[in-house]
Amino acid sequence: MGKLAAVGCYVYWGLIVFYWTWLDKVESQELLMYRVVWTLIAIVIIMYFRGSLPEYAKAFRDRKILKWHVVGAALLALNWYLFVLGVTNGRITDASLGYFLCPFVTVFWGRIFEKESLNLLQLFAIVLAGLGVGRLAFDMDDFPYIATGIALTWGTYSVVKKRSRLGVFSSLGMEMTLLAPFALAALLWLGSRGDLVWGTLGAGYDWLIVSTGVATLTPLLLYSYAVRRVSLTTMGLLQYIMPTMALLIAVFAFGEEFDNVRLFAFSFIWIGLAIYGYDSIRNRTALPVVNR
Repeated sequence: MGKLAAVGCYVYWGLIVFYWTWLDKVESQELLMYRVVWTLIAIVIIMYFRGSLPEYAKAFRDRKILKWHVVGAALLALNWYLFVLGVTNGRITDASLGYFLCPFVTVFWGRIFEKESLNLLQLFAIVLAGLGVGRLAFDMDDFPYIATGIALTWGTYSVVKKRSRLGVFSSLGMEMTLLAPFALAALLWLGSRGDLVWGTLGAGYDWLIVSTGVATLTPLLLYSYAVRRVSLTTMGLLQYIMPTMALLIAVFAFGEEFDNVRLFAFSFIWIGLAIYGYDSIRNRTALPVVNR
């Protein structure tokens, strides 16, 4: 179930490109704040009906749990900010590259913190994927600082989530609660300047903005469930599903160019994924059967 949740989460993040295009009338910074606020509201409602609110409230009194989730909230906020920075400053390629670099950070932390080992076939798969990503990076004009920041924040966020002792809902609820005061303050500031889109485009568009809570929450729940049940190495390599789907949508749905550089890069990335997937299936079928 863990791997299924991981695949589902990354497929969802790939397809949600269509959804965000419907919200193109909202500035990226404002949209980021709405995501935090409405995600918090959505998850509090879910926790209420699931009976998770006592666990969520109690967690704020545990310093160790609070410490990990302060770090997690900060990493998540910085990751979202860097992506917005890239998209709003003409560095979309830089931002996209960050999600191709994320798996390498995830695999690295898996080796350091979780003591996950790699066999030769898995190592070969990672090298192939690395060649593909490296070719994309080489095609850029200057140092991809946004991509590097995105990769480090999201890859490290995986380690933090792995160490959370809370349930999936309580864990995400804590992070959104820690971010919400900053998001609300920013929205109030934008409102005082008359720069909010909210209330200016009709009730239908306001409800579309409200839906960002569920749209953001769904993949994060799947991710939080998966990362505690699947190795960081596997999570890292499966992550290539998301940017690859986004690229396919950009090419076939929005007519963006798919040149020889991207063809080379994605061929190596997906050959590496296929090899890693084959090795995972082979190892699973090779396990001895225990008579009960």
